[in-house]
Amino acid sequence: MIKFGVMSNNQPMPGADLPRMIDELIEEAQQAERCGFDSFFVNEHHQEPAGYLPSPLPLLAAIATRTRTIRLGTGIVVLALYHPTRLAEDSAVVDIISKGRLILGVGLGYQEGDFAAFGLKVSDRVSLFEEGVEILKRAWTEEKLSFAGKRYTLTNVMVTPKPVQKPRPPIWVAALSDEAMKRAGRVGDALLCDSFQLPGRLKRRVELYRATAESRGNVHKVVMFREGFVAPTREQAIQDYEEGLLSTHRYYWRHGSYYQDVKREEDLDLKRISLDRLILGSPADCIEKIRMWHTEVGADYFLIRFRHPAGPPQAKVLEALQLFGEEVIPRFP
Repeated sequence: MIKFGVMSNNQPMPGADLPRMIDELIEEAQQAERCGFDSFFVNEHHQEPAGYLPSPLPLLAAIATRTRTIRLGTGIVVLALYHPTRLAEDSAVVDIISKGRLILGVGLGYQEGDFAAFGLKVSDRVSLFEEGVEILKRAWTEEKLSFAGKRYTLTNVMVTPKPVQKPRPPIWVAALSDEAMKRAGRVGDALLCDSFQLPGRLKRRVELYRATAESRGNVHKVVMFREGFVAPTREQAIQDYEEGLLSTHRYYWRHGSYYQDVKREEDLDLKRISLDRLILGSPADCIEKIRMWHTEVGADYFLIRFRHPAGPPQAKVLEALQLFGEEVIPRFP
């Protein structure tokens, strides 16, 4: 069975009405719940001039009070930026507020500014991440926790109350490189794939993730994060989505994340991004792409980002969520 979630985008445009933006995110989560989506995810960055909403767990707590059944996730928490004891406590509270609907998506992070704001170094992120995951798991499941590592030392620490989910909320690990894939197989409950890699490269890396998980006796689950949009026609979907998509990918380019071969921001266009990366078009187009990714890499869960800072407008996003729920989700019972 293939399930679907929404990866929101809590990065505002300069001068945006932030309280209104939060209201819109809540409305989109409610619409996703009505339309048959399994989950709604929010993300995290820091030091953004436009006021990127940097605190995903409080945002999820607000969404939890306005929804009933949809699962709520972080996509992702930059784990190294949190003391794991505090993150375990805050996550447990969100799980309680939501009555057991939290998915904690975690990742290494990559932006120097995110780390510098907390007096941390990007070069320390792997050890901070690995120790943080172990502490989270134990804090949620053990009465008292003692831990001695390279980054953290804890003695008889209690995290109370415990989460609603037993034994604990799932931890989905974001990964891109070979080593990150193996790490996800060792410590994660699911692999959260990035939105950039094409099937040829990703298939080999997903196999590496699965082999590592199986060698440790761990379950494996492939969650595919893709950017996408649906409209009655492919042409309409591109028209509605292109401006917002370009704004986000040019943001990635400015931060040196991808597209090192592109010399100028304005040269990054839809052709360079590649429609092959996206789940975009008519319902039939989206169904075809989902089947392709399922066949090629074995993905059985899709997180789709319908919203970008520069668009589409919320009315279009709500329409797309409804169309996806009516025409695409029922094709994957």
